[in-house]
Amino acid sequence: MDGRRWTLLAHRLPSMVHRPVITLLTSGTRGDVLPYIALGKGLLEAGYNIRIAAPHGFANLIQSHRVPFAPFDGNPTDLLIEQGNSTPMTLGTNPIRSFQATRNFLQKARPLYRRMLHTAAEACRGSDLLIHGLPTLWGAHIAEGLGIPAVRALLQPFAPTREFPSALLPFRFSLSGIGNWLSHWAVTQAIWLSWRSEINHARHADFGLAPAHWLDPSLRADSHQPLTLNAFSEHVVPRPKDWNEKQIITGYWRVGELENWQPGASTLLRFIDSADNLIAIGFGSPGMRGYLSVLEEALNMANAQAVLTLPAKWHGMIKSKNIFPIEYIPHDWLYPRVKVAVHHGGAGTTSASLHAGIPTITLPLAIDQFFWGERIHKLGAGLSIPQRKLSAKNLAQAITEALNNKEMHAKAKEICETLNQEDGVQTAIQHLTTDY
Repeated sequence: MDGRRWTLLAHRLPSMVHRPVITLLTSGTRGDVLPYIALGKGLLEAGYNIRIAAPHGFANLIQSHRVPFAPFDGNPTDLLIEQGNSTPMTLGTNPIRSFQATRNFLQKARPLYRRMLHTAAEACRGSDLLIHGLPTLWGAHIAEGLGIPAVRALLQPFAPTREFPSALLPFRFSLSGIGNWLSHWAVTQAIWLSWRSEINHARHADFGLAPAHWLDPSLRADSHQPLTLNAFSEHVVPRPKDWNEKQIITGYWRVGELENWQPGASTLLRFIDSADNLIAIGFGSPGMRGYLSVLEEALNMANAQAVLTLPAKWHGMIKSKNIFPIEYIPHDWLYPRVKVAVHHGGAGTTSASLHAGIPTITLPLAIDQFFWGERIHKLGAGLSIPQRKLSAKNLAQAITEALNNKEMHAKAKEICETLNQEDGVQTAIQHLTTDY
């Protein structure tokens, strides 16, 4: 029985047949997991039987939203810790040290990867459909082993196109036509080759499958591409003209966190109320420990104050009265209270600042952050400064411009109003209902 007929039958005879189980397989950072929680909640409300399979470290986050959780071991992203100029998976100010850091990361991550793949396969057993993303591209091999269909659900454009280079490159300039297309091919192939040994081991050990093709099957021809739900807006990333019908742009998947959070410290509210030029600063999982002095000087030069999201262990390093450090604060609570958002440019944080209707300054470090910084700049909603070029002077100039540029504020508000008319979760569910 094909997927579509099974879904229709399950809806018509809910008391007589097993409801198909949809597993959302995710990993990476908090920003990677939150959109999956949003989709999972939407599917639950639509009557589907779902669960989210993710590393143990996300248990509290997922369960706080009352979504069924299937944990597995390991999360290689935990190894990607900020190490100054030696940050893995990027160019950094010293490319040689960054290359060495990447090599060391891959070596340390290999045993973790094997354990992760095995336990993730166990977490996904009993599924009828598997939905997976960029940090879990290997989910396609688990789906093959289980004999079930798989759907890609991505927070950034991944399918090859001639219109722009790979969103995962640590720089942004057009390679023109075939060069842009080849960059997508090269990046995807690099990801596959980095973990091919571990994936093929899991294919054999967990499912008795033969080794996978030396190329990612989705790259060989359009007919091999899986259905892909792209969880961003066409108003931010216009649909490439050379994408096929399997590439669906749904709009953003957003989940509110306000119901699970309250500002416990009265000092935070007093800091916000007393600030003249309040901005929000956050740099994602790697953190910005090595740039604290730059931030302090830039805020002083720009006459601005900032709520800074930073691990608690580094709060004691902050000397400036212009900074209020906090370990965690929901974007939905903070961003409406500030004039400018400064962040690393991750997909989820970019979505949050665009939906808040405030100018954004991105300080990209790695992966897709350069792509989102470029998109914000082209939209006229903000500026972008690569972390390898960051200084107190250029950051202060960017903050000053973002605070005072009326056109930038108007464009950010216009984009916000447009995005808030979209419902990416419902669009995704409609396509899943139609195709599966």
